Amino acid sequence: MSKRKVLIISPRAFGYVKYLYNELKKHEDLEVNIVYLESLGYKNNYQKTLNFFSKLFTGVNLKKNYYFLESEVKAFGYQDEIFMIRPDFVTNGFLKTVKKQTAKLVAYYWDSAQRVERKKDVIRFFDKIFSFDKIDVKQYNFQFITNYIFESSTVNDTPEYLFFNISGNDDDYRFGQLEAFGKYLKASDWSFKFISFHPKLEMANRGIIDVVDEIIYVDEVIELIKKTKILVEFQRKQQIGLSFRIFESLGLQKKLITNNTDIVNYDFYNPQNILVVDADNPIVPEHFVNSPYIPIEESVLQKYRLEHWVNHVFDL
Repeated sequence: MSKRKVLIISPRAFGYVKYLYNELKKHEDLEVNIVYLESLGYKNNYQKTLNFFSKLFTGVNLKKNYYFLESEVKAFGYQDEIFMIRPDFVTNGFLKTVKKQTAKLVAYYWDSAQRVERKKDVIRFFDKIFSFDKIDVKQYNFQFITNYIFESSTVNDTPEYLFFNISGNDDDYRFGQLEAFGKYLKASDWSFKFISFHPKLEMANRGIIDVVDEIIYVDEVIELIKKTKILVEFQRKQQIGLSFRIFESLGLQKKLITNNTDIVNYDFYNPQNILVVDADNPIVPEHFVNSPYIPIEESVLQKYRLEHWVNHVFDL
């Protein structure tokens, strides 16, 4: 019996997609491959020349539009399913090419269509779209699914610091919220470590947030999270879907401070583990900081683990 062919097309996304790929590879009845949405330079002089004339006469940078990845997709041959994350990154022409290469084209939106307008424009290309955002699910008839737990550990009884946050590509508003919260923690004499991948390095050296210009991948982030007691997660505006940080807190058994008010509607919510705050005026009670983490029943966590996620999304 021939194997079912599945191709993933996705950004590297700080390494989160690697866990998804590896979980799928465990299924012996699947032939799984992945194409990462990234520009690694030209493979030959033809590509370099073609892009030169494209930029000269049309103003289109083929490399930035992932044009040259179309040949990689075609090289894998016809697929039973192609699964895309962040299809808003690519052009309609790329999506048309991809659609011809598969019997089933599926997308997963882990950013809201409210915040990323192009996500609305590409809906028509897909046979099915999963989304972690309840508002998008209702408005566009997507299939709802959360992000997933991909790593587990036990509680660290001797953390190096109480609070930890790491954020990618921060906008200035959210950066300001985190900086103000760091000052609040500092005034309360609570230890913390905040890291921000921010394109504006002038934000650095203020004594609150460590600003970096190189991506820190999730494997390293996990080791940092293990050293703390409480994760801090301030989500962007126009988004109610639960970020990966929330599922890291569940898998690694860390308390969580978040501004996502919808989290109280999930079955893993426990007010001793999760504190919902106003990001513009956060107040953290001492009893929340000092009380222990209450482990969540495995029957609840199992629904959010990557194995269950993969089985549901790929009908395994």
